Amino acid sequence: MSYETMHQFQDPAAHPLFAELSVVEVLCAVETDDRMPVPAGSHGTVVTIYGGGKAYEVEFARPVIGNCTLSADTLRAA
Repeated sequence: MSYETMHQFQDPAAHPLFAELSVVEVLCAVETDDRMPVPAGSHGTVVTIYGGGKAYEVEFARPVIGNCTLSADTLRAA
């Protein structure tokens, strides 16, 4: 298989920024799926990865209990 063919089949989204069960910090205030406010700086755990890492389902336990679906650019490693 040529280099060009191998490169053509590589999926850049196949390597998500955060793995499942990673602890992340939210960079801006968001709301849980139940509309509870989650302040910027809150830590949560990645429970699902969507679109190869374009978005993540994050579970928060403090200061509020709930889940959010967040884009990768709203998160950083905690």
